[in-house]
Amino acid sequence: MEDEPEPGMNPFRSIRFYSIELTLLGILGLAIAFFVYLGYGLLQPTVGVEEFSGARALDYAVRQLEFGERSVGTAGNNRTGDWLVEELRNMGWDVIIQPYTIADTVAARNIVAVRDSAGARRPVALLVTHYDSRLFADQDPNPANHIQPTPGANSGASGPAVLLELARTLDLTAVEHTVCLAFVDADDNGGLPGWQGAIGSAYLLQRLETDLARCRDPRFAVYLDRVGGVESRFIPESNSSEELRQAIWRTADELGYGRWFPPNANWTTTAAHLLFLEQEIPAALIAARDYPYLYTMQDTVDKLSPDTLERVGRTLKAWLEAGAPF
Repeated sequence: MEDEPEPGMNPFRSIRFYSIELTLLGILGLAIAFFVYLGYGLLQPTVGVEEFSGARALDYAVRQLEFGERSVGTAGNNRTGDWLVEELRNMGWDVIIQPYTIADTVAARNIVAVRDSAGARRPVALLVTHYDSRLFADQDPNPANHIQPTPGANSGASGPAVLLELARTLDLTAVEHTVCLAFVDADDNGGLPGWQGAIGSAYLLQRLETDLARCRDPRFAVYLDRVGGVESRFIPESNSSEELRQAIWRTADELGYGRWFPPNANWTTTAAHLLFLEQEIPAALIAARDYPYLYTMQDTVDKLSPDTLERVGRTLKAWLEAGAPF
């Protein structure tokens, strides 16, 4: 026999009471779940793209000078190359090593880091610098120093410093390119007896199709050299591809760096970017024209500025992340 309701109790009122109670409990549960989710999110590290740091780039330059003489074939050069490979791999880049021999006696190697944000083949953005220092300080005011290897702070360490910091901070989801960062060897001895200039860049181009399939047919090449000097200004080089050069310098101006990236080209040089132009690859050189310590014993780390490194790095980062228009 079923229980009968107590006299005077409305059964529908009882049902409504429990329904309200259950609804309140459900709302309370949802609120607890929301705050748990919110708290979990707050505890997670913020995932985002870091800004290019000139101070960190300077640290990379200092580290290279700590390896000592870095002219091609030396122990310091080998240690620098090993360090570059380790740093790039730790940053998640695929690293390809191009070994070669100069005049059958001097061992050299190019180091190329490759990365993109999608599996499909994209246009290739090729950024190049040399990591070797000059074999002799042949431009030093003191002739006795002409047989000494240069310290190579600006000419040798500044370019790799910028590319390493770019490798750390570049937002690959915005770049829309396969990015190839080439650290070439044996590029800095042009003009010395028995040496050609830009040997590493020439080898890079010669073996681009066979050794570096992901970097073949680059849409453009940008060569960096002497990009860290205190208060350095980057006057456009006349042989550079005009449209490419203008696009990069325009980005610098938009970032407020117009003082250090003046618009008018008024000098020429036979630097490695000419090799890319000869292969009909649009190419531009970013290099300080007037660096008074070039190929001297005074090309030391105190001649470098984090502000200069930052201006170059942030310009390239902004331009690449905008799709590298030109």
